[in-house]
Amino acid sequence: MVYPRARVVHLAFSLPAVVLFELIKGCPHLEAVDELSSSRYRNMCKSSRSLLEAHGVKIFEGMVQRRRADRTGYFTVDDGAILRRVGELRARGLDSGQIVAKVAEEAGASPELVGFILGR
Repeated sequence: MVYPRARVVHLAFSLPAVVLFELIKGCPHLEAVDELSSSRYRNMCKSSRSLLEAHGVKIFEGMVQRRRADRTGYFTVDDGAILRRVGELRARGLDSGQIVAKVAEEAGASPELVGFILGR
């Protein structure tokens, strides 16, 4: 499920540009998407990539494990939960590299996406 205030969205599988356009319209605060796999990231069609980039949406190679059975094709990444977990790990004394790696693993997101969320 995607919420209108979503800033980060995971694409469960490749979506046509028209569906991505609807996603962008429905989520006006969208800042980033991540793809299911490195092969899908590399093979994302040019029109979809151009559409996202034209709207200032960053694209990351994803690590989130989802199945094609996801009917919507995308879901919101809970950046608030990621930020809370980062705070917990900082309080435990972990360094930035350890925090990013641990949060990425726990959230099933790429380290690049976690770094993006932290850099906002």
